[in-house]
Amino acid sequence: MWQHLTRLSLVLVITALASGCSTVSLQPLAAGYEKLEKADKAFRDGEWDTANELYGAVADAQPRLISPHLRLGIIDYRQGRPKGAAGHFEAVLQCNPDHVVATYNLAVTHLQRARTLLDRHEQLAPVSASRPALVDVRKALERLKGEKQTPETR
Repeated sequence: MWQHLTRLSLVLVITALASGCSTVSLQPLAAGYEKLEKADKAFRDGEWDTANELYGAVADAQPRLISPHLRLGIIDYRQGRPKGAAGHFEAVLQCNPDHVVATYNLAVTHLQRARTLLDRHEQLAPVSASRPALVDVRKALERLKGEKQTPETR
């Protein structure tokens, strides 16, 4: 219960600061907070479509709020949409360039995209793909595959 109150207070403070401390109507914020809570539950329960819809609504209403973009990026990554995932992680980094998790997640997304493109290149041009420099790159990416290569949620 205290976590929810703390989170609501934080959302209110952030929104007030982002709007230049002008008068903030609490009704839309409360509705946004409720959507965020529902989205978090859907995310925890693996209900990706519901979480995606709710986080999307919150992100549209509060584009500078980081958590919806972070979660939308994770959902897109898990559902095989690396470009969408990268866009959401980049949105987080526009708000906070030093956000560690978004930086890591964007890197993982780019690594996966690189693997996919190099595999496609190998199919299209096997002779070109057998050049030593490209073989070394693919081997390095394969070595990284053994490490944790999924986006972090926190």
